[in-house]
Amino acid sequence: MNVLNTSTHATIEYTTAAISAPPNPLSSAIGIALRRAKVSIKFLTRDNNAVLIVSSGRILLAMTGNPHYPAPVPALADIVAARNAFIALVNAPTGGPAEVIARKQRRAQLVALLRSLALYVQQTCNGDPLVLLGSGYPKQKVRQPAGRLPAPVNLRLARGMVSGQLKARCNAIAHAGTYQWQYATAAAPAAWTLVNPTLAANIVFDGFVPGTVYIAQVRVVGSQGPSDWSDAASLMVV
Repeated sequence: MNVLNTSTHATIEYTTAAISAPPNPLSSAIGIALRRAKVSIKFLTRDNNAVLIVSSGRILLAMTGNPHYPAPVPALADIVAARNAFIALVNAPTGGPAEVIARKQRRAQLVALLRSLALYVQQTCNGDPLVLLGSGYPKQKVRQPAGRLPAPVNLRLARGMVSGQLKARCNAIAHAGTYQWQYATAAAPAAWTLVNPTLAANIVFDGFVPGTVYIAQVRVVGSQGPSDWSDAASLMVV
């Protein structure tokens, strides 16, 4: 059993074979707007030795056999070798000056390789946040703009594939966290019903009464709260 001990005087044990599976990129990407994503490498200098070993192992596991990254540069085998050498020094039974210097040198070598691999990931993922997260690297946080977001525009409605269904869509808003939707009937336009928010600029309403005209509106929520509501759109449901 491998034990992680955070004491500076105790030996830290790791395994070079068993690496925990990376998080599901689809789960990790919940709430991420579909914008051009950038790789974050802050962990390379911020994290301690123990966390760096875990993070590098997650990246290696995620990149191995990944169809989105067919030809990693540098080669994964080189990173595995550097990581194993680093782990061996972290697990060294003594902590004299020579071991400390050697451990720092091995860490610097591993970090340099991971930086180079991050450049390859950035170029190959083409800004797709799901593909980026599938590499095991974290994504840079996008700085939110000051002030409230503008109200969505170009709201349009369309009948769905089945009776009682209505589809709504608007232009996407940059930096929007969620889209909030509400609807009412033309017969009672002030009686709005607020529905669960979505992460995308579209939604499908189900269970509407055929032959009834419905009105819909949408707004977005960002770091400074909700925007104004969009102009309303209406359509009869069949």
